[in-house]
Amino acid sequence: MMYDTDYAIYQYINAQVEQYVEFDDLLKQNHCTMEEAQQEIKAFREKYHSLLAGYAFSDCDLAAACEELMAQMEQHPGSLDLQYLYLCIVTDFGLLWNAGVQERSAEQEVRNYFRQRERMQELTAFLQVQAESMRKYENLLEHLKKPIEGNQAEYAEESDFLYHLTIQHFFLHDGIKNEIYRENMKALLIHVNSDAQVRSLKPYVIFAVLARKTGMMQKRKHFMPNLNAVLQYQDYQILKDNGKNFNRYQSELELYDHLRRAYAEDADMDFCDFCFANLSPLSEWYYLYCEPNEDIPMTIGRKIQTQMPLSFPNLLSDEAYETLDEDEIQACRDAAETLKEKMLSAAAYL
Repeated sequence: MMYDTDYAIYQYINAQVEQYVEFDDLLKQNHCTMEEAQQEIKAFREKYHSLLAGYAFSDCDLAAACEELMAQMEQHPGSLDLQYLYLCIVTDFGLLWNAGVQERSAEQEVRNYFRQRERMQELTAFLQVQAESMRKYENLLEHLKKPIEGNQAEYAEESDFLYHLTIQHFFLHDGIKNEIYRENMKALLIHVNSDAQVRSLKPYVIFAVLARKTGMMQKRKHFMPNLNAVLQYQDYQILKDNGKNFNRYQSELELYDHLRRAYAEDADMDFCDFCFANLSPLSEWYYLYCEPNEDIPMTIGRKIQTQMPLSFPNLLSDEAYETLDEDEIQACRDAAETLKEKMLSAAAYL
């Protein structure tokens, strides 16, 4: 069954109960007094509205502001000001667009601010890692245009370890007692270890070869994959025949997780995770069909979705619910869902 919003809300409520911190303790954790927190909120709002005004964006209509922002992001990808505005909007709990402001106490206002600030900081750090990983990815593709010079090392112990680790996984069971598979795995390991840049990406490279070239690794003697090709995006229909493919996809995910943990201290895991999340739809399949565990690498769009308030975007006030009929309310909900999807797609310009 596809992971649904109702279950997400249920989990969110439970998580909030478990994470609840007394207000005085919360202020201490954030190293400020109530008055200082309120001053930070004031400065935060002023900076946000100043940037809105600078781009002549709407400051009274959330949908209009989002549309204007997305148009500017497409024209100016990578703009830090536009990135900041985007993160402000998609993490807003009501501080900036005053949703439910009449019902909020001063304490709730501060709590919302701390939550939003933490989410913006987390997303900003994530985006920085993604940008650096993209740079490494482009450099590696250029580097792989030249052949890798093999070395004479056997890596017998590591090769044996990888063989036994991989054959545990459902989609690689045909490799059990398969000498072609064992020898191809040994040759792949020597190839990967022969180049420092490729070696830093070892968990992902081994995963990608085994997931994409399973039959070749098990049946073709002396098979050596083209790593440049393996590092290209592979598209497949994750929503089609899901029941048939579920076990295969789950097994592939488990393999990457095991490789990731095995090489955690030796590989560039941020770079590996970037490739895992962005070079196939497997990560997105996981977040659609399995109970989310944020340790599984994700794309920028999925990461932003995890940090959005579940109510985003709130296009209706409480008063509107009392004046609109059911069809009008549903139309607003549909418009909100469309706007959310467009904003998530706009993450590509960050």
